[in-house]
Amino acid sequence: MKTKALLFSIFLLLFFSCQEKIKSNEKKATNIITAKNNSQPDKKKATPERDTTTIEYLNKYNPYDYETKLSNGYSLEFKYFQEDKNSPIEMCLNLKRGDKTIDTLNIMGYGAPHKNLGYIGADYNKYFAFVNSFGSGNPHDFKLIEKQNGKTIKSGFIVDSFKNPELLLYAKGYDSLMLYDIEKKKDNFIENLNQSKVIDCMVSELNQVVKIKKATKKYVFIEIENHENKVTTRKYNR
Repeated sequence: MKTKALLFSIFLLLFFSCQEKIKSNEKKATNIITAKNNSQPDKKKATPERDTTTIEYLNKYNPYDYETKLSNGYSLEFKYFQEDKNSPIEMCLNLKRGDKTIDTLNIMGYGAPHKNLGYIGADYNKYFAFVNSFGSGNPHDFKLIEKQNGKTIKSGFIVDSFKNPELLLYAKGYDSLMLYDIEKKKDNFIENLNQSKVIDCMVSELNQVVKIKKATKKYVFIEIENHENKVTTRKYNR
């Protein structure tokens, strides 16, 4: 009888030992499957974000950086556009008066800086200076544009402007500093930049160191700062 009881106890011990081993193996298998599933890419996470290069997105998060209002009812209209749904998004600046579009001043891909596209550099009664800046030490290109028809009157590198009387100081190429008298419609030679005794900077630096300080009916007074920070004022004919 004792022998039977002993055998039965051994049987129970072996039985429960096997059950625990089976459970342990099942748990390991479950952990392996779980780890494998966790290593798979999350389909939701792998889904690319919404395409942000839409006209609506750009209008909201990348509006035009500069002033658009001009005197006498004129303005610049900035907008993003596509020729069709398969075309790339572009941006443009239009010269307008009220609802009438007078001219398209420039068109570029939407990724370009707005200063590349253009901005108002000076505003006069019948004209304005439309400027493009490209950085990297380059001088700022400009066009003096007649508002009523979009016609370009002058072009070069803008240096300074004066409102009363209406004057525009600019570089013609890399060698001549010029003063355009808008009221008289007259161009005046100011300095040969290659031979000047008072201007010792690069053309791209002119707009920082050369300024119109005063103007009379006959003369214009221009302030010039050299590399030694010495400031002189020179008088020139209008």
